[in-house]
Amino acid sequence: MILCCGEAVIDLLPKADGTTRAVSGGAAVNTAIALSRLGQSAALFAGLSNDTHGRHIQTTLKAEGVDFNRSPVMDAPCPQAIVDLVDGSPQFTFCDQDSAGRALSFLHMPEIEAAQALVLGGLSLIHRPAAGVFEALMQMAGDSRLILLDVNIRPALIEDQEEDYRKRLDRMMLMADVLKFSDEDLAWLRPDPPEQLLQGRASVVIHTHGADGVTLYSRHGAQHFPAAPVPVKDTVGAGDIFNAGFLASLNTQGCMTPALMAKSEAAVLNRAAAYGIRSATFSVTRHGADGPTKEELL
Repeated sequence: MILCCGEAVIDLLPKADGTTRAVSGGAAVNTAIALSRLGQSAALFAGLSNDTHGRHIQTTLKAEGVDFNRSPVMDAPCPQAIVDLVDGSPQFTFCDQDSAGRALSFLHMPEIEAAQALVLGGLSLIHRPAAGVFEALMQMAGDSRLILLDVNIRPALIEDQEEDYRKRLDRMMLMADVLKFSDEDLAWLRPDPPEQLLQGRASVVIHTHGADGVTLYSRHGAQHFPAAPVPVKDTVGAGDIFNAGFLASLNTQGCMTPALMAKSEAAVLNRAAAYGIRSATFSVTRHGADGPTKEELL
């Protein structure tokens, strides 16, 4: 089972008539649903709301076959992301104050015995107490479970938390096997070449370039993977769906532990990156974070 940890958000997507459409979103939710569609056992750990939007997310997760029994349901509002599309690229305005996502505490720490891998990242790592819970969860996972950290930085939400947030990310990056950054993440976080991060526990660093594809760094060096040109509806959740494709391929290839991935052949990592790109590329041809099924990628 792959445990996706982070935020559960309702995305308000623009419609042609000027109104909005509410869909389930948030990095953890998007990744878990995408994994399930690709034939993987996926679970969610996030703070869920019992308001209308929160119940919508729960209904979606159930329909998609995602186990969310580890996610507490709370009397707090569901985080919202108002999405404005600029040439297909999403610009987010978040409403997250006093939300169910921020309300996670150490009392909600989940059981992870069944988890083979963890995925973390996103806005859930900014504010305490929830951010501290996710950091502690990485520590609890130890070095036998594969951990993917996609920082997915949202500068507009950081406010006066920057120093605390930067220190937390530095600590968490040392505990991850796979690190993923976008161009924007690296510009905010670390201007040094991303391959320098391989000096820690990480054996793979993934640098995404939007429509220009992905560069993967490992002990085999750097390998760039271009993205196929497709008609783009929007890129909402594309990075989350890439993560799902990458992990689904690793699992299919029997390479789902830190030790196995660290000593894997280049071909194994290349296949995983290529499958991640295929998954993400498929999703951008549809509106919202709408990843492909395993059958659609055959």
